[in-house]
Amino acid sequence: MVNDPSQADDAVRTDRRRENTRIQQLQRRRRLAFGVIGVLLLVVVGILFAGYVIIFVRPPQERVVSVNDVTYTRGDMVKMLRIRQRLLEDSGQRVDTSSDIFQALQLIVENEIISQSAPSIGITVSDEEVDQQIQATIIFQAGGSLIGKSEEQLDREFRELYSNFLNTSQIGEAEHRDIVRRSLLREKVRQYVGENLPTVVKQYHVYRLAVNHDDEIDILQTKYNDYVKASDDPLLLHEAFKAITREFSRDEPERVRLGGEIGWLPLGVLEDYDDVIANLEVGKLSDPIPNKDQRQQGFIFMVSQIDELRELSPTNADALKTRALERWINEQRREHDVYAVFNSDIYAWIIQQLGISTAITPSPQPASPFQQLIGGS
Repeated sequence: MVNDPSQADDAVRTDRRRENTRIQQLQRRRRLAFGVIGVLLLVVVGILFAGYVIIFVRPPQERVVSVNDVTYTRGDMVKMLRIRQRLLEDSGQRVDTSSDIFQALQLIVENEIISQSAPSIGITVSDEEVDQQIQATIIFQAGGSLIGKSEEQLDREFRELYSNFLNTSQIGEAEHRDIVRRSLLREKVRQYVGENLPTVVKQYHVYRLAVNHDDEIDILQTKYNDYVKASDDPLLLHEAFKAITREFSRDEPERVRLGGEIGWLPLGVLEDYDDVIANLEVGKLSDPIPNKDQRQQGFIFMVSQIDELRELSPTNADALKTRALERWINEQRREHDVYAVFNSDIYAWIIQQLGISTAITPSPQPASPFQQLIGGS
């Protein structure tokens, strides 16, 4: 039997239509699959980018301080701390995470208040003063290696040392110069507000020992009273306090070695304990006064002598200038809109950025000029 050619052609066309339909369906499925894969890739990339922004971009830019319209971020705090970290490490020490980070936050607030207020009392810092301070710092860090060199050699090596300092501190020159400028401005204002302080004032010869709350305070007091009896002889009071200090005191070793003696002080140097010192009778022990830095510990004070008119030592005069600056800043603070935030997340992030993980054995070294300016000891 011979097939009808027209029927054969219809069959071929039907098969082609089916094949074309199948191919079109496959192509649609592939496009859909590629579209889904593309969307998923975009989602993954978006998640990764968002994570990158959240982890690496946003934290350094997050505000921690603002004074009026000037804002400081986490990153600004880290830059300040990296400079202090570098200076401390050069002298075999390390950043104290229990105090330095909080002091950095306080310094940022205070130095910005000073920066905005100082022009009103005619105090500024020139570029030349910044240059001199940076040179003094770098030369100090270099020790004697720059002595005896020509001006050209000195300038070349200074630039190399300064560049290395900036690189290891991970801070730009402009940012570092701004920190130095603010530190110098702070010192100028401190000298300004302290220049009219009296140089001869009432002072107290102060002793101190530290005890825990569960220590045998009654026995300590009895031993001291048995030793002193009714005497107000400064030498006897000194020896009696030295004896109980070396037996009972939990103070720092150097204070114990000195027998608890702090020395002659005007009111204002140990400001938190002024009321206790001012109201103590000569030779009497105070009750334990909470240590503001370690609440589980208390201080017992004794005053062996009082001098109504005694010249200030340079150390005490310097301390009173610092107190005067603190009062001036607090007065100025009322004229500014100050915002500050600090929490455990910010603290942990800063610790991570500083890379603090291993202890460094402290080695006593003289403080550099810049360390003194940024709160070092």
